[in-house]
Amino acid sequence: MKYVILDLEWNSAYSVKESRFVNEIIEIGAVKLDEQLNEIGRFQQLVRSQLNKKLSSRTKNLTHITNEDMLSGIPFKKAIADYTAWAGEDTLTMTWSNTDLYVIRENLKLFLNKNRMDFIERYADLQKFVQSKLGVTGNQISLMSAVEFAGLDPERYQAHRALGDVLACADLFRLTFDEMALKKYIVDTTKKEYYERLDFKSYYISDLNNPEIDREKMKFNCDVCGKPMKRISKWKFVNNAFRANFKCENCENVFSGRVRFKKTYDNVIVKQNFVKPQGKTEAKQ
Repeated sequence: MKYVILDLEWNSAYSVKESRFVNEIIEIGAVKLDEQLNEIGRFQQLVRSQLNKKLSSRTKNLTHITNEDMLSGIPFKKAIADYTAWAGEDTLTMTWSNTDLYVIRENLKLFLNKNRMDFIERYADLQKFVQSKLGVTGNQISLMSAVEFAGLDPERYQAHRALGDVLACADLFRLTFDEMALKKYIVDTTKKEYYERLDFKSYYISDLNNPEIDREKMKFNCDVCGKPMKRISKWKFVNNAFRANFKCENCENVFSGRVRFKKTYDNVIVKQNFVKPQGKTEAKQ
């Protein structure tokens, strides 16, 4: 199996067809590695915009791609065809986070009326894999932050250009490579479930009667004495969280309990915390 690391640069452009701004791909970069992680190919292609003749100032400042560079590119349809032929078969495609996948699909739908990424059969989120191997927990970190964390020199790479970013990714991949650990990050993108998962939009549950709400997660213990607290106000849904006031009948401690239920494709993520309320508490009715 060969490894392909893919990266995109895009420009925010207004689509009349969609009546909204979209992230239009303006550059595709990729590197291909063999089973020993030796580089065996590179792909770099500028893509001519179909929506704008000029790039946004943010895109130009970030990527240093000029309007002339972009206009010298090839149409998106040919760029994808060329990339597909270059990538070949029996490959694992990786990107730094799965954001690029959403952008690819957006462009496929808009310009080619396609919904599937036929040129990707197996995929892994390289960001998640590398962070796990580096022991970086919590929020996702940027590519260059990972480069610095791993002790690599960020000056070696042309950041925010597709090829420069994939070369940085390749070095991080070599540094953290673990064939057995990588397997749990690999997904089969040919399965229907993959696209259902990709299309699923996580949301916060706002209906108190939703059967997926675990009522046990809406109970609180006193942070002073540890005893169960009594709710003394109605639940209200504010800023994506259910909120209510609680009082400890043992030590008179009072606080506002907050619980968020975030529905994902696989489960419901619960986040519970509390704050000391200001002013008078609201009596439960």
